[in-house]
Amino acid sequence: MRKTSFVLTALVCGATALAAQNKSAAFELRPFAGATIPTGAQRDLFKDAPILGMGVAFQIQPNLHVVGNFGWMREHTKYTVLKNDGNRYSYDAGIELSTERQMTSNWMFRPYVGVGAGARTYTYQAETLLRRTCAAGYGALGTEFRYGVTALRLEARDNVFCYKSPLPDGTSNTRNDLAFSLGMAYHF
Repeated sequence: MRKTSFVLTALVCGATALAAQNKSAAFELRPFAGATIPTGAQRDLFKDAPILGMGVAFQIQPNLHVVGNFGWMREHTKYTVLKNDGNRYSYDAGIELSTERQMTSNWMFRPYVGVGAGARTYTYQAETLLRRTCAAGYGALGTEFRYGVTALRLEARDNVFCYKSPLPDGTSNTRNDLAFSLGMAYHF
């Protein structure tokens, strides 16, 4: 966990330093909502669930953004305990590479690809299920439809992460899920 925190801090500090050097650097706020769909073995433990979050981005070059995201999910697990609901917090940092095309005189179309890394923390209502944090990574495809300083964003992510069982045995393995989100971007 310390290593993940260090990497995230280094990415954010590096992005801030680069943005300060680049006079054309821009800052963005990106609220989003969507859904996460567990795949493979993760589907045996969790149901589909909505996700809410906030992202920030620094435009380093016209086609390069350094991004950071925080997301929250209320999850219903399939563990056989009395209270099987929990929360998942995800936090990551990454980069987006994009291209921009003018659609009309006012609208811009910006498809992008992104990659990043971070961590996930799971907390549970049941006292018998332990809180766990583990590393995560993602690949993203998306697009932004920009009008002035606001934009509509659509994104699909493939998340790969380690998952530590909240049961006392604490087994760990690699899991996968897909996330689809709709959001806004506010360019400053």
